[in-house]
Amino acid sequence: MNDTNEGIPMDNAEWQKIVKTIPVVCDIAETTAEGVVRQVLKAVFEKNGLPMDKLDATASTVITHSQDSHGDIGFAAMHGFAILHGYVSGLEKLLAGIGVFQQGRSIDINAIDGSRTHILFVIVCSGPNHAGYRQFLARLCRCLISDDMVSRLASVSTRDDLEALLSSH
Repeated sequence: MNDTNEGIPMDNAEWQKIVKTIPVVCDIAETTAEGVVRQVLKAVFEKNGLPMDKLDATASTVITHSQDSHGDIGFAAMHGFAILHGYVSGLEKLLAGIGVFQQGRSIDINAIDGSRTHILFVIVCSGPNHAGYRQFLARLCRCLISDDMVSRLASVSTRDDLEALLSSH
């Protein structure tokens, strides 16, 4: 699937369509980046009816794709949030999930600014040219520019809260 809309912002209808499918995991129990990615992806797989036997391979792909040349994933994290993504061949649509650490909990993934990660987005699609991938990523990043938005995201406790918050941007 080729991204024929490169450079064109994602319209509100397409944004809403994706936002409505994002599961929110608010009870992050894991203490490693790999564990958090796996926990968020499990919710994505369950919500979208994907075969669980592909979960570990997909989580490994996300971690591997998100690593820099030193094996750190912190380059994808700053200001308390991280966006990790990976590619899975054959995936027909872009899928995303969010993990929110609550009650002051966080994880250290060597963020570029030294901050601990409180909010972790995981995005998977068929590849960098997947229709809408770049537009979704750009719109998500625009949402996360605001410190207010990041602090409001940290208080999300349900998918409905997330949908309302992201829908306003």
